[in-house]
Amino acid sequence: MKIGMMSRWNTSCGVSMHTELVGRTWVEMGHNVKILAPREETTPLTDQDESYVVRCYRFHIRERETFKDTRSFDRNPFLEDFDVFVVQNLERMPMELLISIFPKIKKTAKTVLVIHEGKAPENRSFYEFEFDGVVCFDERYRDRFLKRIFPQERIHIIPYPCHPLEKGNQEKTRKALGLPLNKRIVFNYGLGVFRHLHLLPELERLSQRYPLMLLTLTQVQDWYDLFEVARKRYDFIELRKGPISMRLLYNYLHASDALILHKKFTEDTVVSSTIYTCLGSGCPILANGTNFVENFGEEIIKYGYEQFSSSLKEVFEGKKGVKMTLRKAGEFARRNSSYEIGRRFIELFEKLLKS
Repeated sequence: MKIGMMSRWNTSCGVSMHTELVGRTWVEMGHNVKILAPREETTPLTDQDESYVVRCYRFHIRERETFKDTRSFDRNPFLEDFDVFVVQNLERMPMELLISIFPKIKKTAKTVLVIHEGKAPENRSFYEFEFDGVVCFDERYRDRFLKRIFPQERIHIIPYPCHPLEKGNQEKTRKALGLPLNKRIVFNYGLGVFRHLHLLPELERLSQRYPLMLLTLTQVQDWYDLFEVARKRYDFIELRKGPISMRLLYNYLHASDALILHKKFTEDTVVSSTIYTCLGSGCPILANGTNFVENFGEEIIKYGYEQFSSSLKEVFEGKKGVKMTLRKAGEFARRNSSYEIGRRFIELFEKLLKS
C-alpha cells in the first residue's frame, strides 16, 4: 500500500510522536510510506530524517496565520498516486493551500484525518475538507465535539500508540550516559520542564534520606537558563540540553528510577503523548491527576501535591504497589503498541479502499 502522510516528524511534540510510531511501523510492515513534513524553521530536529521524509511546506505557527504564498508550499510531493493520504493535526497545517489541491489528491487516494485538536477548530478552512475517515484517540473526542462536525459513520476510534516494550540495564545505561550509580535519579524532560519547579523543595527534603539527582533535559533555552539558576540553590539538579531521539530518550528512561510529569488542567480534550511514549520503558511514571491522565488507571502513579513525596518514596523502596503499576504499564503498552495501532490503521485503510 502506498501511504502519504502530512505531519510533523522528528520533533518534540505529540503529533510527531504519533506519526513516527505508526509511520515507522508501516515501513516495517513493508508499505510504501512517504512523510510530507513541514520545514522546521525554529525547532531543532530530534533525529536525522529518513529517506522517505520530504520537507515541502511551511508550518502554521502563529494563531490565525494563513498561507497563500505558493512559494512556501511544494505541491508536487502531494500529487503522487497514493492509495491513502493521511493528515495529522489539520488545524496546524497550511489549510488554504492544501484545500486547493485536495480534490486532485482524492482522485486516487482515500483520505484520513487524525484528530489531535482538543476542541472544534475556529478556522473555517478546517470545515472545507471532506475526509473519507476521521480517527480520534477515544470516545471523549467523538462525544464532546467530533460528532457535531463529521458524520458519525466516518469517525473511527484508534488509541494513541505506545512505544513497544523495551527494558534496559540501568547500571550499564548510567555508565554510558555518565550518570552516577549511587543515587536515585528522577527524570523530567521536554518543553514543559518548568512545570516541575515547585517540586524542588520536596525533592530536597527527600534527598536528605535518599541521595538523589533530578535529571532535567530540555531544548528550550529559557527553561535551561531557569534550571541553571535553580541549580545554584538545589545542587542535586543535573542539567542537559537539546532535543533527543526516541533511542536516546529510552536510554535516559532506563537509567532513571522515575519519570515525573506535571501538567495543569485544560478545558480541551487531551491525551499525554509523553506517557504513551514512555510506558514501554519499565520506568515508573508519576503524574499529577489532571485530565491529561484521565484515561489512565493503575498504569501510572497519580499524585496530588501532598502525595508526591510519599509516592516517590514508594518507588525508591520498590513497594509492591509500584511493581503492580509497572506490570499494568507493560500490559497497556503491549495492548496499544505501535505495531497493534499501526495494524488497526491498515485495517481501516483496507476497509476504506473497498468502499
